Amino acid sequence: KMVVFDVCVHLPLIYFPAYYTCREIVTGTSWNPLVWMKDGCSKYWNNKDEDLLAMIKLWGPSDCVQFIMPIHLSMPFRHMVSFFWTMYVSFTRGGVEDDDKEEISNLKRRLSVSGDSA
Repeated sequence: KMVVFDVCVHLPLIYFPAYYTCREIVTGTSWNPLVWMKDGCSKYWNNKDEDLLAMIKLWGPSDCVQFIMPIHLSMPFRHMVSFFWTMYVSFTRGGVEDDDKEEISNLKRRLSVSGDSA
């Protein structure tokens, strides 16, 4: 039950939308929280097939192992898997996309005091 909840509810419906929304807060060009949520959820929707497949490949088996381990071993195991998962997500989804680079450069140009491009 716990594995099914984690893989079918928690990660696809809570973790990924929150991850992409936080990513938009950090890398987005808007100051509007509704835009962060809209852009984050649309990027999640565009990447969902690849992200969910990677999530199922890692978290399905690791949850099965973790939930049968003694508690004093399960938490360090979960933290170790989470560390590698965070590295994977950072390498695959952490960069600024090409269309965002031009938008960021335009924003920097507008915010510069002298009017020169940053």
